[in-house]
This record gives sequence, C-alpha cells and structure tokens, in this order.
Amino acid sequence: MPRPTARVLTMLELLQSAPKRSVGELAAVLEVDERTVRRYAEHLRELGVPVETVRGRYGGYRIGEGFAMPPLMLTDEEALAVMLALALGRRAGILPERDRGLDSATAKVERALPTPLRRRFEGLVAMPFFDATAGGAAKGADAAS
Repeated sequence: MPRPTARVLTMLELLQSAPKRSVGELAAVLEVDERTVRRYAEHLRELGVPVETVRGRYGGYRIGEGFAMPPLMLTDEEALAVMLALALGRRAGILPERDRGLDSATAKVERALPTPLRRRFEGLVAMPFFDATAGGAAKGADAAS
C-alpha cells in the first residue's frame, strides 16, 4: 500500500491530467475513502496548489488556472522517453549542443534516474541505430523490423 505522501502526489498528477475529477473516482484510484480524498485536497492547498472544489451532482476537484508547474512525476518509461528525445534532438542538431535550460533539465532528470534505468538509457544511446541523420532514422526503423 503506498504511503500517504505518495497518494497526495498521485492525486496531484490525476488532477493535472483531466479538467476535473470526481471524489469517487479519486477515491477509487487512490484506494482510500472519500473523506481521505478531501483531506488530501486540503494537503495540496496547504502546499500552495490551487485545488478548487466543483460542487453539484457531477462535482469533484480541479486545479485552478494559472498554477505554476509543480514537481514533475514521471514513470520510468516517460523519463526514458524524455532523455532519449533530448539526446536525439541534440544529435540531430534540432536542439543546441549547449543551452543552460536544456543542460539543467537534462541534469535534473538524469540525477533522478534509478541506476538500472540510467544504464538502459546509456545502452540505447550507444547503439549504432541511434543515429539522428535522416538516413540513420530510417536505418534504425528498418533494423528494428
């Protein structure tokens, strides 16, 4: 069973992924009762997240407009996709080789990668098919077939 902090962060992710979520839906996904969902909404508000209550028959919760980007939660596959896209973009010349924002974002994701996932990423970018040239992308696709 996940810890309460993990559930609160999961609730934040759920609220960000849809315009509105019902209390019942959140309770079912988080595997808690509806009273606990209301408590989690209050925790998020205490953290500065503008969680708005939507009243009525189809009510629930939503994130208020203008909310600044919160801590980002990525699955292993999402983190790997971000890292591969950045590496491919740089190799293809689409992204600058050196850029303060890109370097900082890459470093943050890389620091958070668990060791097995970091090794997987390093192995993938070392593969010969990971070539960003126009012909390289097609060759990589053909090689995968």
